[in-house]
Amino acid sequence: MVKKKELNEAQRGTIIYCRQRGDTLVSIAKTVGCGETTVRDTLKRYAEIGRTQSKKRSGRPPALNTMQSRRLKRLVTKTAKNRRLCAAGVKSLWKAKTGQEICTRTVRRVLHATGLRNCVARSKPLVSSDNQEARLTWCQRHASWTVEDWQKVLWSDESTFSQFQQSRNCRVWREPNDEWSTSCLSATVKHSPSIMHWGCFSWHGMGPIVPLRCSVTGAAYVDTLRRHAVPTFRRMYPGGDGWFQHDNATPHTSKVAKEFLAKSGMQVLDWPAQSPDINPIENLWAIVKQSIRQQKKQPTNLAQLERCVKAVWKTIPKETIRNLIDSMPRRIQAVIAARGGPTKY
Repeated sequence: MVKKKELNEAQRGTIIYCRQRGDTLVSIAKTVGCGETTVRDTLKRYAEIGRTQSKKRSGRPPALNTMQSRRLKRLVTKTAKNRRLCAAGVKSLWKAKTGQEICTRTVRRVLHATGLRNCVARSKPLVSSDNQEARLTWCQRHASWTVEDWQKVLWSDESTFSQFQQSRNCRVWREPNDEWSTSCLSATVKHSPSIMHWGCFSWHGMGPIVPLRCSVTGAAYVDTLRRHAVPTFRRMYPGGDGWFQHDNATPHTSKVAKEFLAKSGMQVLDWPAQSPDINPIENLWAIVKQSIRQQKKQPTNLAQLERCVKAVWKTIPKETIRNLIDSMPRRIQAVIAARGGPTKY
């Protein structure tokens, strides 16, 4: 008779009782409803350890023990290259290092148990060691700035808006035969018409949003500063006690731009390279682009796109921009904690 399932305590007790009163193995098996082998094993276990079952039934041992699991995690997280290996790649790497053969299912199970998940890598600008040191130094120098200090900064930047939004990672609900349905695709467009905009804002409100219709050279940037940045700065900081912020783009650091800024009456806030995560205006660009993507009627030409960008820019509430400026001390501390490296912002 084939053993189908594990006996319960009552059945084991019956086996011991029946045997003690002299019943045969065959009759005990019929009484309990199990096989003779099960009866024999139960009696043997009782004779060896004084009870019908061990405290914990043992199963198949894991392919990797605790120490090996930790070693596998260290191996995967040792280098950026190893972190990017698929499960099959990790399996091959483990065999090359230890000579032990494991399956990809074991790799996933063990790594999941150690807290590792295979996720889409976040996109961040490359921060070199020199940039990292400069970012850390800058943040340490400004760590004592309060929210009130950051309220005196006029933030500025340029961003490019495309008529056709390029493909983004997204999920859709579909049936298997809808895989290639146009409503389920994430479409891409080559060489989408686009236009760059310059904008600025501060604690006091949104500044102008200006389309740049020509190449952004040093001279073109000076024209934007003269026509838009300086008037906005003087309106928001009539006492001249504010700071003008811009990044290290080539037109911004050109000789003609530096000469103009030196005579403009605006104090220029020095800025570390590769630091969009510190600049809150980057969040405003993301808000504008997301708002445009969510509109029912998408712009069909650059003129409509320009009007759309300006309309969304004007509707950004003051509470939003003030929350972004309030986050500056946290951004500074995040960079310091990362020793100048990238942050979540």
